[in-house]
Amino acid sequence: MATIITPSGPHAHLHPGQHPDAAARQRRDRLAAASAADMEAALTFLGMIDPEAFEIALTAVAARADETPGDAAAPEDEEPLPICRQCGALVGIFLAHGLRWQHFRGAAATSGDQEIYHPGHPAEVTWLLPGEDPEER
Repeated sequence: MATIITPSGPHAHLHPGQHPDAAARQRRDRLAAASAADMEAALTFLGMIDPEAFEIALTAVAARADETPGDAAAPEDEEPLPICRQCGALVGIFLAHGLRWQHFRGAAATSGDQEIYHPGHPAEVTWLLPGEDPEER
């Protein structure tokens, strides 16, 4: 008998022969078609089964809601940047590659302009505040 709970993992929701990008597009399409009540229920469920992923998602959405295109933010209004504590490089979460922090090169504020790389150690996340020197950490 099959379980109603889908196993977790990067390829848990892929059908045989399906590419991860196709699965991401399907999730995006489902989200676009969902009602506000459906989204609230889904986030509540996510908060119960994976509180860390819930916090990551909610923090990312809150940061984007505060952005106003074309506004020049004062340094004290800028958001802190996630960096690797071990090497000082920028790190981020790229949903197409899973919910783990990864090192990247490129623009920190522009989607799609990043190159993920592996420096030989896992990302150890810390936050760099505006005007703070990474060498002081």
